[in-house]
Parts: sequence; structure tokens; C-alpha cells
Amino acid sequence: MKPSLGIVFFTVSSGAGLGLLSLVALADLCPVQLLPARALAGGVALALALIVAGLAASALHLARPSNAWRAFSRFRTSWLSRQALFAAVLVAIAPLYWAVIANAVTGALRASLAVGALVLSWMVLICTAMIHASLKAIRQWHTRWTPLNYVLLGHWSGSVLLLALARLFASDPAPFAWLAGGIGLAALLAKLAYWRTTADDATALTLERAIGVREGVRPPGVTIAQARLLDAGHSHGTFLTDEFGSSLARRHAKALRICAVGFGFGLPGAWILAPGGNGMIAAAAFCIMGLLAERWLFFAEARHTVRLYHGDART
Repeated sequence: MKPSLGIVFFTVSSGAGLGLLSLVALADLCPVQLLPARALAGGVALALALIVAGLAASALHLARPSNAWRAFSRFRTSWLSRQALFAAVLVAIAPLYWAVIANAVTGALRASLAVGALVLSWMVLICTAMIHASLKAIRQWHTRWTPLNYVLLGHWSGSVLLLALARLFASDPAPFAWLAGGIGLAALLAKLAYWRTTADDATALTLERAIGVREGVRPPGVTIAQARLLDAGHSHGTFLTDEFGSSLARRHAKALRICAVGFGFGLPGAWILAPGGNGMIAAAAFCIMGLLAERWLFFAEARHTVRLYHGDART
């Protein structure tokens, strides 16, 4: 697929914000006070800023942003509509949650808002992932690893930001370092498993599979049938070949994966293990940069089944 920079930034920025907000809500709901109120309030404010920035960027790829309201009209059947509705409710609740924390309000109201922020953050993350995972025509997205990666990567970047707040305000940031390290390791392993799964040629789609030859759709009396494309219908690139495939990703995939792992996991991981914990802004920036490379690859390496009818041997 041809990556849209607005969508790439949206998924990374909003993912970090949603992960941070959910972790802040969990810390607030913990019976033991893990973070002071100013750290919790700062976390909610930062998470809301990242979510809003991502949502604003997502509208940049629309041909007519004025029609964005139509995303709310298909809640029963569309993951995009569910994402839009849950995100709108979350953006309305998060400022109330921040105000309650900032004013030191306790009790059922604060707990209810924390639970609401937690559940809505998870729902928006899952819906965002399922927008892509539900597309059967794109093998690289239609896998169980897609929603798992979205959730883990969002919480990984959010945990790095939460650890930065903990090292600024908390008396004992060690629990947050362990939390970030565990989430980061799980996210890295899930991403490596995703790359290994999508690289498996045994699951690749071919023209035979696309038209059903391998599943028994063949002329009577023929036991072995093969399909081949007689004519692609064009001699140069078309809109479909440009939009639903990226040659740049194939040429530089290895280097970009190294950058994604090194910047997205290696450098923030070294910062987590550092005893002093200095350089938190650099660690967060490197994490976001690495995840931007990872998400760009996620879109660029995706190959739509329609490319089989335009000359590709497999997708």
C-alpha cells in the first residue's frame, strides 16, 4: 500500500496517547498511590494532546475533510465508525478526568472517570487495529498479530512516557521501569513474530488461489490446473499498482526494520536500564521515531490482492 503520512502519524501518536492514558488510569485505580496527582494530571494532559494531534492528522488524507462526520454513520458494521465514536467520547471524558485529578477530587466520580478512560482507550486502540485486520484482501494485515501489535506498541510508547513522568515526580520509579521493560519486550517479540508470519510464502496469495483453482474450481475432467495472466491490460504503472503496492518498501525493508528496532526499542530500552535515567526527552523521541518507521513499513509492505491481476505473481 502507498503509506499516507497522516495515517502513519495518527496511528503512532494516538497509539502512544491511548497507551499512556490507559496506564495512567490503571495507576490511578491502584489502591496504593504510585504517582502523585501532578504526575497523573500531566500524564492525562499529554495523552490527550497526543490523541487530538493524531486525530487531526488523520483527517489530512481525506479528499473532503468536511465529510468526516460520515464516519459516525455505520457503527453497527464499520470498525472506522466505532473508532470515531469511541474516540469522540474519550476526547470529551479526558478533560473531565484531568479536572478531577487536578482538583484532588476523590471517590466514585474519579474512579468512574478512570474506568471510562481506561475502557475507551482500549476500545479505540482495538477498533483502529481492526480497521486494518478486517481487510481480507490484504494478507499482511488480515492476521491476529495486527491487533496485538497495535495494542502492545501503543502501550509500549505510552509506558516510556509514563516512566519519564515517574522519574520526574515519583519517589520510586522502579515499578514503572519494570512495567515499561516488560511491555517493550512483549511488543518487540510480537513485532518479530508478525514479520516472520507475513514473510512466509506458504500463506502468500497467488492467482490460482485468488480465482479458486487450488480449491477445485477447474474444468470437468481436469485434475491439475494452473492459472496465468494473459494480459495485464497496461504497459506502465497505474493508480492501482501505485496505491496498492510499494517497491520502495521491498528495496529498503531490511534497513527500515533495523531502524525501527534500534530506535523504537533499543535506545529507549537502554534508557530504561540506565541508573540515572537522564535524557527522557531523547528516549521518548527515539521511541516515536522508531515506531513511525515501523508503522510506515506496516503500510508500505502491505500488498492488495488486486495486484495479482496487474502482473504480480503473489501478494
